[in-house]
Parts: sequence; C-alpha cells; structure tokens
Amino acid sequence: MPLREQLCTRLPPPLAAALAALSAKEAAGLEEIRIYAGRAAELTIDGGCRVTDVCVDAAQMDSLLAALCGYALYSCERQMADGYIPLEGGHRAGVCGTMTKEEGAWRMSAVSSVCIRISRAVPGSSRAVRPYLLDADGLPRRVLLLGPPGCGKTTVLRDASLWLAEERDVHVAVADEREELFGAQPDLRLHVVSGADKARAISMLLRSAAPQVIVTDEIGRPEDADALLDCARCGVGVLASAHAGSMEDAMARPVLRRLMQERAFDCCLLLGRHGCVLEAYDQAGKERGGDGHGQLGCGCDGDDRNQRRRLSALGR
Repeated sequence: MPLREQLCTRLPPPLAAALAALSAKEAAGLEEIRIYAGRAAELTIDGGCRVTDVCVDAAQMDSLLAALCGYALYSCERQMADGYIPLEGGHRAGVCGTMTKEEGAWRMSAVSSVCIRISRAVPGSSRAVRPYLLDADGLPRRVLLLGPPGCGKTTVLRDASLWLAEERDVHVAVADEREELFGAQPDLRLHVVSGADKARAISMLLRSAAPQVIVTDEIGRPEDADALLDCARCGVGVLASAHAGSMEDAMARPVLRRLMQERAFDCCLLLGRHGCVLEAYDQAGKERGGDGHGQLGCGCDGDDRNQRRRLSALGR
C-alpha cells in the first residue's frame, strides 16, 4: 500500500483528509506529522512546517494510538515505554505523555503528542560518505556519522548499508533497535536483528553472522560504547550515527567522548542536510576537512588490520 494511503487509514479522519489533499510533490516531500492533543497538527514538508486547521481531541488521540499499534496496544507496550511505536516500512511514531511505574516497569499513559517520522529509501543518499567507508585496500573502516535530528543520518545509513552489501560484496549486519533501518523487510542481502537493544543485537551479530561491518544508529548509552569497542577489538568495521551538531557537542557527551578517547572510530563525519559531509575528523578527532576522498589515516594496529583483512577475504 502506498505510504499516503497507509497513513490515511490510521489517522483521524480530518487529518487524513488534510494529508490526502497534498499534491504529489508535497506528499513526496513529507517528513513528519506532528499531532498534539488539543492543538493544531503540523506537517513538515521539505524541512518547512505547515500548520493545519485540524485539532485532535483526547478520544481521537486514543484511537490514533490504537491504530498505530495495529489495534493491539499491549504489543507495543515495551516500545511505548521507550517513547516510540515502530511502523511498517521503517517509519516511526514518537510518543510523549505521562509515564507511570507499575510493578517495577514503566508504562506510557495519557499520551499528549505523537510525531510520525517518515522513512524513505533515497538511492545515492550515501554517495558523499562512501569514500570514507573502505580503506585503500578495500577493507571496511569504523565510521561515525554525526548530525542534528532530521538531517538524514538514518537515510544515509540505510543507503550505505545496501551499497556496501550489494555493490562492494561486504557482509553487512544491522542492529536495528527501533526498526527504522530495515525492520522486517525481506529479500535484503543483509543480516538484520530488529527490536533488541543495540548492545544485545551487536553481541548477537558478532557471534552469529560473521560480519565485516556492523551498522547501527543513534548510539548514546554506555552499553552501546561497550558493544562498539567489542567490534573494534574483533577487527569488525562499524557504521554508526549519533546526534550532535558539531564535534564539540559530541565530545560533551560522555559516551561519545569515551569512544573518541579509546579510538573506536577511524573517522567521524559531520553531516549536513541530505547527507552532505560538512566536516571530517580523523581518529583523534582532528578536523581534516570534508573533501570526501576518504584518505584519513585509520591508525589501526597490525592485529586489527590483519583481522579485518581476514574478515574481508571471507566475502570475496
């Protein structure tokens, strides 16, 4: 089912009508649907905010949540406690409201707003970062993509994963915690673990999938750092993303600062909108410019390089 029709079956009728009224060009540029209880809903189209004349009341919000969960709210309780509902096709509905703790477990109740983020495959969106993903010998490197929310990091990760797997014959494994990258999509030349937290998924993939590259998004927890450092020690390439508007912002986050200090990444790329590389940093966090030539020194020791060469040979 086309995306617009899929969303219209779940949205309150007035908002579904506003969505259906968009032109084909506007619908193609739709990025977010922001819905507030008692306030006008908003559409983000090509980065611009459009305020609708549709207000959703509490009863409509309850109906929306039920529809987003496939009319089985219990099936999404764990995800809602983490602030989101995974949707088919890699889309995601972020939910905000009152959190309550029952029998030691957090639950989301009295939802006050929903932000539906639209996921799209954009072929070629990773073109600017591709030169950084493999070293001069064609071996996978460990790369961190930085950027503020909404700049397209997930879109770039998705396209880069497919490029590595399908065009460079790299064994790619994906830790897709929130089912935004690939979820349950079939017929992909990828190993995907979805729904599990990143650290658990990465551990599973290292043990079971013999990956050459592990891909994950939105790192930021201490256990994420532990898992990524395990990848480094195993000689496995990494492609990950994190929220940060600059290298200074990244270094202000304890988990990212630790990863940089322990040289978990060969390089970090600061992305602008639509996946352009604004700045590139080497393993020590020193700016080397966003020239897109992928010539940053990886700084790997011999054992690590030999291990990555061995893993790379498995896919040749």
